Amino acid sequence: MWRVIYPCGIHFLISQIVAYSAVNYLLASGGTYEDYQSQVLMLTGVTGLLVLIPCAYLYGRDRRARVSGGLLPVNKVRRLSPGEGLLLFLMGLGFSQFANILVGLFQNVLNYQQYQQTMDQITFGKNILTMIFWMGIVAPIAEEAVFRWLIYLRLRDYMKTGAAILISAAFFGIYHMNLIQTVYAGILGAVFAYFLEITGSIWASALLHMAANIWSLIFTEAAPWLLERNLSWILLIYVTLLCIMIAGTVYFQRKHEMRT
Repeated sequence: MWRVIYPCGIHFLISQIVAYSAVNYLLASGGTYEDYQSQVLMLTGVTGLLVLIPCAYLYGRDRRARVSGGLLPVNKVRRLSPGEGLLLFLMGLGFSQFANILVGLFQNVLNYQQYQQTMDQITFGKNILTMIFWMGIVAPIAEEAVFRWLIYLRLRDYMKTGAAILISAAFFGIYHMNLIQTVYAGILGAVFAYFLEITGSIWASALLHMAANIWSLIFTEAAPWLLERNLSWILLIYVTLLCIMIAGTVYFQRKHEMRT
């Protein structure tokens, strides 16, 4: 069990070191809590970059051990085609949107307003491209390295796929440490692990995760503008995303069945 849990500890330890260093620097330079809040986005990204270093090493070591132990075929790496990568990215937009809708149905129970206020403080005044880089690219890859490439795949070494997906998703949700993101991240964590499994590519989960985060950033800004002009555009977006999700899931599932 320790082998499964300690990747979370790596992420937590690095995040605390980064946060502690930032707080000390701000206090020494006369900064305030508001100054710290304004830098949380960048600090999250820096944490992600640092986390990738040990996680890349550990994933490589795990993969070599699986090959030598006969769990993986030698020199056989499943690669996604450019078209498959684009399809996964578009599917990630849909999974993000419908997970948000599901969470929104229980917003009173999940204290959605408080969560939204915190996110507004973190993102206020930030350039959208900056947010996409830190929250839409760096943070998702780092989280995938911890929760899918290490935790999920290690769980799968010891148990059936379904159980490994659910347990890794629970780890992912709980690690976010607030009720809204526990539910949202738990749902998406299961989706990401499932597609990593059926595609055989670690980049499948990364593309889904990046798309989900980017969509949350962009659609949050665009939705009020669309609502003011034409509700039918939003309905069209929802239907299109749903069709892409269904078609993509069928495609990857059938491809997985052909391989097995």
